[in-house]
Amino acid sequence: MKKDVIYIDTEDDITSIVGKVKAAQHKVVALVPPKRTGALQSAVNLKLLQKAAKATDKQAVLVTNDKSLKALAAGVKIPVAKNLQSQPEILAADKAPMLNSEDDVINGEDLSVGELSKTAPKKATDDDDTIELPKSLDEDPAEKAVGKAKNAKKGKKNPIPNFNDFRKKIFLIVGGVVLLALFLVWAIFFAPHATVNIKAKTNPVSVDLPVTLQPNGSTDAKNGVIRPEVAQLKKSNSVDFTATGKKEVGEKASGTMSLINSYTTSPISVAAGTAFTSSSGLVFYSNSTVTVPGYTDPGGGKVPGKATVGVTANAIGSQYNIGSQSYSSAAGGVSATGSRMSGGSSKTITVVTSEDVQKATQQLAEQDEGAARKELKGEFDTKTMTIINESFSANAGNPTATPGVGSEATKGQVTAETTYTQMAILNQDLDSVLNDYLKEQAQKEKDQRVYDNGAKEVRFTNFDTAPGGTSTVRITTTGYIGPKIDDKDLAKQLEGLNYGDIQKKIEPIEGVEDVDTKFWPFWVNKAPAADKITIKFTVSDKDDSN
Repeated sequence: MKKDVIYIDTEDDITSIVGKVKAAQHKVVALVPPKRTGALQSAVNLKLLQKAAKATDKQAVLVTNDKSLKALAAGVKIPVAKNLQSQPEILAADKAPMLNSEDDVINGEDLSVGELSKTAPKKATDDDDTIELPKSLDEDPAEKAVGKAKNAKKGKKNPIPNFNDFRKKIFLIVGGVVLLALFLVWAIFFAPHATVNIKAKTNPVSVDLPVTLQPNGSTDAKNGVIRPEVAQLKKSNSVDFTATGKKEVGEKASGTMSLINSYTTSPISVAAGTAFTSSSGLVFYSNSTVTVPGYTDPGGGKVPGKATVGVTANAIGSQYNIGSQSYSSAAGGVSATGSRMSGGSSKTITVVTSEDVQKATQQLAEQDEGAARKELKGEFDTKTMTIINESFSANAGNPTATPGVGSEATKGQVTAETTYTQMAILNQDLDSVLNDYLKEQAQKEKDQRVYDNGAKEVRFTNFDTAPGGTSTVRITTTGYIGPKIDDKDLAKQLEGLNYGDIQKKIEPIEGVEDVDTKFWPFWVNKAPAADKITIKFTVSDKDDSN
């Protein structure tokens, strides 16, 4: 609430003070008396002051801490404030502490100036900012407190000016002015921006380059050498397989062979492993070396020399279980007769083959390949790197087969540690290789520059790993070259131009196919300074000359 502040001198009399109150511009008049005794140290003068204030539809407020003056003000019902920022209060006539019962008494200190002004009885002028004090100055303070409590319960409050509201309004106004000034500075000097999109007519250039990848080397774009980033992942995996091998197993038949020497009187030595063949072609071999004595002739005819040796069939199978019969002998001068042969048997079993293990090992390398690819890709920063998908490899270490090759089994398992490998190259290295190649192509034409090196559409083919860790790969893509336009110089030429002038300035440039300008914020309609103009080039691969 607005107010007038009047500072009273010791020389001012009551007539002078009343005149100042009547001349005040606002309804609330704050009177600041001197510390020493003045004209207001009189109950009569205060009554005259209160009467004059009411006559001119004003509310007088004393700003003082003087106890005697506060007591006099209480007698004539003039509000008192400690300072210009505090809330005024109406003291009891007997100088008792301010009534502040929360239930039955209205505390003037708890009421703002605005609230008190709203609850005060209105004069005939119906002015909300006036204060009308009790009709009887001799009214008992206790009765007045009860009356206030009743009025408070009915929503009626005594209006007393609130200087804090005035101060808050000042702060809000000043703050708003500062914010407005800051906004205007931003809007005029910092916010304006223009983006000029130029569609240039370009020619496509096919790129097909062999590149050498050297993990332990350094990038040399001119010679097509790039140092890749390599990520590896090791996993211990196992895979089950079904055995497919077939094998005959069993026992060999065995028996004894009787050897007879009727050929010479000299003994004949028959070595171990000597073959004896039956009439049906079955072969048995002697288990040990034996000597057959020569024959004797004591006079009654020849007496042949005899010896016995154990024999074993040369193969398994029950077909070797044959009866006693004569055998032809590989030992010269010796005839042989075999006993009954027995114990031969055979059966077909399933065994693990080397082919089974090899096939399982291949499956092992392919196992979890998708998960491994995903995990390896997570090792690279895809914002700054391009992954060479063709470089992915899965190499299983020395596999272990259980059971081993040749063992009887229908099922088996191969276990090995698989190493997964993936390569990626830095985008800046890829750009260097592509730009070097395309710049060479652009130099073959007059005033041409590279607009798009095709890095975003690059493809890798024919990946191959050479000994020593070096790899090779072919890079294929399509780049675009077109008219050479100096964007920095052009930005300076566009300063201060509107949309139409910008179109007229750029469209005649050779090789320009289309121009579009965007201003920001919406109130900007002319290009700002060059450093706030962004020129973007888009390409068109249509070549009307072809």
